[in-house]
Amino acid sequence: MLRYFIIFLLLLSGCAGHPPSQPEMETGSPVVYIHPLVATAADLSRASVAVLPFIVPNGMEAGQGERVATLFQDVLLGKQAFQTVKMVNRHYGSLAEATAIAGEAGTALVLAGRIKYLLSGTSLGGSRVELSVRVIDVQSGDTVWYMEQAMDQKMDHPDVSLAHRLGAVFSNQPVRESAGAPAADNMLVHIAVDMADVMAGARYVAKK
Repeated sequence: MLRYFIIFLLLLSGCAGHPPSQPEMETGSPVVYIHPLVATAADLSRASVAVLPFIVPNGMEAGQGERVATLFQDVLLGKQAFQTVKMVNRHYGSLAEATAIAGEAGTALVLAGRIKYLLSGTSLGGSRVELSVRVIDVQSGDTVWYMEQAMDQKMDHPDVSLAHRLGAVFSNQPVRESAGAPAADNMLVHIAVDMADVMAGARYVAKK
């Protein structure tokens, strides 16, 4: 009987010895509602664009919108989606005001973004980011790009089963691996890259 009990404990410790996996992310591709014609898109790639601070939800500090705008500026420059990408750190209340600011900055286009949702989550997951981006022609006032994208991270609920708890008593508990940068920050980068790829001419974006 003692032998079977020892085998049972070894099986339990073996089940408990695997390191916990990182919470999975659910990536959605950009949903494009407005886009230019193919020939027009080629012309836009040679245009200049002013990136303004993103509008943020109530209760979020305005600086977050500025940081996201700076991220988009860097990514758009890296992807060469436009010939000139200028960060203009001036907040606006309407699209007409955003267009006027870009006109004063001397650019042909303006990128006006909005953070619809940003939840950092915890070490167990639960992060969520949702953004929308609108690119407007300064001269005509027409929207040439409008797209949205959202990303979610599943919750990694701890195992509270009896077998797991018994196994934990007789085994060394694994240390949860570092998840690196905060999940919400990674999501913002992924979304910025996806949207920049689309504006640079990509028909498909890779799943993360």
